[in-house]
Amino acid sequence: MTITAAREPILRKPGQVLIENPGAIIWIALVLLLLLSWVIAPGFLDPTHMLNVTRQAAGLGIVSIGQTIVLLTGGLDLSNGMIITLVDVIIATILNGSDDLLIPVALLCLGIGMAVGLVNGLLITKLKVPPFVVTLGMFGILRGAAYVYTNGAPKGHIPPTLQYIGNGYIGGIPIQVAIWVVLVVVAALLVRNLPFGRQVYAVGGNAEAARLSGVRVDRVVTLAYIVSGLSAAVAGLVLSGYIGTGSLSIGNDYNLNSIAAAVLGGTAFTGGVGTIVGSAGGALFLTFVVSLLRFLGLAYRNQLMVQGAILALAIFAYSRVQR
Repeated sequence: MTITAAREPILRKPGQVLIENPGAIIWIALVLLLLLSWVIAPGFLDPTHMLNVTRQAAGLGIVSIGQTIVLLTGGLDLSNGMIITLVDVIIATILNGSDDLLIPVALLCLGIGMAVGLVNGLLITKLKVPPFVVTLGMFGILRGAAYVYTNGAPKGHIPPTLQYIGNGYIGGIPIQVAIWVVLVVVAALLVRNLPFGRQVYAVGGNAEAARLSGVRVDRVVTLAYIVSGLSAAVAGLVLSGYIGTGSLSIGNDYNLNSIAAAVLGGTAFTGGVGTIVGSAGGALFLTFVVSLLRFLGLAYRNQLMVQGAILALAIFAYSRVQR
């Protein structure tokens, strides 16, 4: 009996290992997706095309870093898409294709993202307004601000340096992909090794227990939203360089898609479960699915249906696993 009990942790079934590491499932699914694409559309795996698809995933992946941290606390951020849009139109209108004031304007944009996150966090923690209501309301406020700022017709151009970041390469690797990878590694290490990261998981797992253990729950939640706003602002800078002009629609899909990427990567809606690396896999998987459907000539409305079905199945599967 003793020998059997001692062997049980060592002889765990592969399924049990996956259940304990939900972020690994999305990477397996990504490999299976690539194998499927090799069978039904071999041209999809052309190296140049794959790099372009990965570049398209970078912006979503960067936003998903902050979204994941918010979800880990048990929250939700629906305002990050409009932070991206606001950053883009500010960069385009103020700089208008010039690099002269790039650094101060970029810092201004990062500050705006952090300020939006701070306001979200304070409203949620101090006034006890539900995250869905706060961030959806902030989405509307920022959208109105972007329209007022541009009079509904953004003008100007993105400076060359940002365009190079959005479209250039380093050693054959797209620069924005390299930025994404660095941010994922840094964020994953910080969440895993710093007290803040452990507190994020504790708050998401059981906020009251974390409070009784001495964790300053309100501060942790507020910092999580600040990080989410900052990651959205960084994504806005990168994406503005990619499209090269001001746009009032650039961030429309990123709030919901960042949630989808995090959930596909194993992050629980209820908080306390998930990883940054898993969300990166979710961003890649979601982008590759959309690109493959487009490659196969599927109509846009059908692409949306497939995306919704995948997300619904992922939520159902992870909820069953958690129970």
